Amino acid sequence: MGIVSIKTVGFRNLADAELFINAPEVFLVGENGQGKTNVLEALYLLCYGSSFRTRKDEQLRRVDSDLMSVAGHIETQAGSCTTVIVRLDHDRKSIERDRKPIRDRKELLEVMPCIVFCHDDISFVTGAPEMQRTFFDQTLSMYQPNYIDLLRRYRRILKMRNSALKLQQRRLVDVYDEQIVEAGVDLQTRRARLIEEFNVTFSQVFRMVSGLPEDLSVNYLPSWKLSTKPGAHSTKQHMRREATDEYAQPAGTPQSERANRVETARMLLSERRERDFAFGTSTSGPHRDRFEYRYAGKDFTEIASTGQVRLISLILRTAQAEFFALKTGLKPVLLLDDVLLELDPQRRKRFLSRLPHYEQAIFTFLPDEPFSRYAKSDTLIYRVHAGSFRIES
Repeated sequence: MGIVSIKTVGFRNLADAELFINAPEVFLVGENGQGKTNVLEALYLLCYGSSFRTRKDEQLRRVDSDLMSVAGHIETQAGSCTTVIVRLDHDRKSIERDRKPIRDRKELLEVMPCIVFCHDDISFVTGAPEMQRTFFDQTLSMYQPNYIDLLRRYRRILKMRNSALKLQQRRLVDVYDEQIVEAGVDLQTRRARLIEEFNVTFSQVFRMVSGLPEDLSVNYLPSWKLSTKPGAHSTKQHMRREATDEYAQPAGTPQSERANRVETARMLLSERRERDFAFGTSTSGPHRDRFEYRYAGKDFTEIASTGQVRLISLILRTAQAEFFALKTGLKPVLLLDDVLLELDPQRRKRFLSRLPHYEQAIFTFLPDEPFSRYAKSDTLIYRVHAGSFRIES
């Protein structure tokens, strides 16, 4: 079923009330600034314990309130019902599931995964390399929760290594080099395998939605160019087994192969050692990895129109949802924030026809959009004004 209802208190401009959204599709219709996107943000908060718009939790509170809470009643795809509550009392944040505290937001991944489509997604295509890494790290984390632990470990070591570099602590850097190579090689191995598998889904969606004659693919450009290539895993059975193995090492990578990668990374890091000391920071490693989009042998971002770039960001999210379903056998909740505005009618039609299978989809629309033609017999339509909601019969 998905998210049955959501109750907010002190959340941005939303009224302190409960909103029932127990339908496969929900349309939120209203002018800009009335609270449509705030609802999507609150739903995302239930799914992941964080916002997709800001890293500062205090911005989620209404200006006149010290307390913010979002509570959601969710029917999981396993058939059970659960309640998630996210609170911010002054500066103290807490997350509960069925009255039991959640210590790590990673625990929420099993409840109700969601994927948000929003305007800022364009940064995954034309933004800084950090934004592209964010997208693909997020894609991996959705079906491999232990990837989050690996990423955290790498960042922790990187922070300590950078501190030692600034202080010219050479012996400490020796220690951190061994640790960062081990974690970094595992990160790059997983990213490389992800791109190899993700491209199959991504290219299929691109062909159907874009209307262009050539394939578009993602090219992974690791900072450490390791010589060996990870093995591919094509069967759905293997994909789902890998997705649920919480503590698995990167599959399909023999120990000898991994040892060669570690040695190569160690050599590349050593070559950069004096440069790192001179700059006081780590100038190579997975935190410097890049991704590019190749079309007909060229960088697509250099030849694409603004509309095409926007379309690619939507295709990325669509492929992410389909890839997640392929890996886990589960369907996500889709949160689509004014995603059709910048598409011409033909591309809009193709995009809607190629939406991934979903457990539930919540759309936002401006009043002058032809939203009624997209509605189905069981679609819930709410008019949104000043943070309040009125159901449209």
